[in-house]
Amino acid sequence: MRIFKRLKVQSGLSFLMTALLTLFITGANAQITITQSDMPSTGDSTRRSTNISTFGADYTSTGANYTWDFSGLFPLTQTVDNYVSVSSVPFLYQLVFIPSIVANLASPMGEFNLIPGLEVADPYFFYKKSSSSYNDVGFAVTINSIPLPIKYDTPDVLYKFPMAFGNADSSNSGFQLGVPDLGYAGIDRKRVNHVDGWGALTTPFGTFNTIRLKSQVFETDTIYIDSISFGTTIQRNYTEYKWLGNGFDAPLLQVTEEGLLVTVSYLDSLRDITLDIKKPEIAKSELHISPNPVSGQANVSISNPDKGFVRLSVFNISGIRVADLIDEKTNEGTKTITFDVADFNLTSGIYFLRMVSEKEVITRKFVIR
Repeated sequence: MRIFKRLKVQSGLSFLMTALLTLFITGANAQITITQSDMPSTGDSTRRSTNISTFGADYTSTGANYTWDFSGLFPLTQTVDNYVSVSSVPFLYQLVFIPSIVANLASPMGEFNLIPGLEVADPYFFYKKSSSSYNDVGFAVTINSIPLPIKYDTPDVLYKFPMAFGNADSSNSGFQLGVPDLGYAGIDRKRVNHVDGWGALTTPFGTFNTIRLKSQVFETDTIYIDSISFGTTIQRNYTEYKWLGNGFDAPLLQVTEEGLLVTVSYLDSLRDITLDIKKPEIAKSELHISPNPVSGQANVSISNPDKGFVRLSVFNISGIRVADLIDEKTNEGTKTITFDVADFNLTSGIYFLRMVSEKEVITRKFVIR
């Protein structure tokens, strides 16, 4: 009888432990809900690593209780996004993005000068966060000391709350800006959101419970310049895949696909990029570009003793692939190609030449004058 009782107690404890373990595992992979508390606030900052390849990780597949493994990612560049109060931005911006009414959050884009003769300063994105949504409401920039705050006619609804698996929504946004004797610029955008998955996401930053949001964006960009009587319309269709978790202020991972261009960004810790790039124990391949800096034509020589598949691409400093030079399986161990920066509309600045073979990834920095 004592033995029976002991066995009965042990059996009960085993059942209890199994139930608790099952509950823990189920809880660890439970569905989550995203609300405004998971979005950034004034004073927050996030560090993002960026690359231009998922390196074989499947970013399109999804579903309930799904597992995504992006642990093989590594940074090509890193940036920090800061969030400030709208009342701290230039006063003329505030007249358009009225603090707490039109926007309650701003994020500096950083200084940049892309076109010779145009001095660009104080660029900001503006957002409105509420209990029902997180909206992109416009942007502002100062060009040659002239402030240009541009508010969307209707907000671009990035997220609707509460956000849960199966939710779907859409929004239309854009702006039209006409300046007498200068020209016209406008954007017409439609965003279609669908929360199409939930589960565990692994990146170099860790493993997290997430929901996956797929956003399809259909955008028409229009510009007309009076001085040369020329205008053009560009149709852009791109898809954003975002994995969001509780309390991280920004997507833990975002993959943006536009045609053949793929951009990957993910929350990360501070890394020494020069050391973090994956390299084989013994580097066999070689990659050279000359002249450097480049002002017109450039010669690129590669040595790939293992032969096989080779992709040779050019990326800008933001990690966006802007040109594909080689994307093929080759039986040649060495190869030299010549390309002209004008053929790819590459402007002055810093670029990266990246060769991806079946066994190696090699990056070289070069400058276009």
